[in-house]
Amino acid sequence: MRNKFIQVDNDLTKAIAFANSLDNNNIINVQKIKQKEFYIPTLDVITKLQDEGWRLSGVAEQRGKNRKISRNYIQLQHPDFAVQNKLGKNEAFTSITLANSSNGAQPLQMSLGIFRQVCTNGLVAFDRHSETENIKHIAINARDLDRFITPMNNKVNKLLTEVNEMKHRGLSIEDMRKLATEAASLRYANLDDINIDDLLVVNRVEDESNDLWTVFNRIQENLTHDITNMKEDIRLNQQLFALAGTFA
Repeated sequence: MRNKFIQVDNDLTKAIAFANSLDNNNIINVQKIKQKEFYIPTLDVITKLQDEGWRLSGVAEQRGKNRKISRNYIQLQHPDFAVQNKLGKNEAFTSITLANSSNGAQPLQMSLGIFRQVCTNGLVAFDRHSETENIKHIAINARDLDRFITPMNNKVNKLLTEVNEMKHRGLSIEDMRKLATEAASLRYANLDDINIDDLLVVNRVEDESNDLWTVFNRIQENLTHDITNMKEDIRLNQQLFALAGTFA
C-alpha cells in the first residue's frame, strides 16, 4: 500500500488537527453522526499502542457521499522492530494500520504489516498470518482493549521471521513472471491488456535484487500505485502478501 497518510511524527495534537474525527466530540457535535452505545474511539487504541512502544506516524480520513467523515485511518510504526538490508541498515519497520468507522457500524480494524522506507512514498505489506483484528463496538471490547493490544508485539517476531525468509529466497525469471501474473489477477479480471513485465520494472537501485522480498515489493508498488481507495488498497495488499508467501 502506497503511503496516503499525512505525517504527524507521534504528535497527537497534530494528528487531531489533520484528522478531526479523532476528536469524538467532532464526530458527535460537528459531523452530527450518531454512534453505537459502546463506541471505541480510535484515540483510545492509539494511546494504548503508544504505551506499548508504537509511534503514531500518519493519519487519513475518508468521507461518505454525504461529505461527512465516514472512517479514519491511522498508521503506527515501532522503532524496535525493523527489517535490515545487506549492509545492516534498517530498510523497513513494522507497522499497524487502524481503520475505524465514525458511527461504529463496522468493527475497528487493526492490521499488522511492514512499512518500507526505501520508497519515498512508503509501502505497507500486510502480514498474511496475522489476520486483521476486527474489534466490534460492544461493551466487553470497550472495557478490555488490552486483550487486543498486548498480543501485537508478540506477533511482530513471526512477521519479521517471514520477511527474512523471503529475503533469502531467490526467484528465477519464470517464477518472477508467474508471481507477477498471479498478482495482477488479484486486481484485474482480464489480463489481456496488462503487460506483466511492467510489474517487474525496477524503479530504484535498491530494488535490483531478485529475491522474493524485493520482487514482491517491485510488483506491489507497480500494481497498486494508482489505487486511491484506502479500504481497497488494504484488501489488495493483504492478498498480495499472502500470494508472495506461497513462493517462499
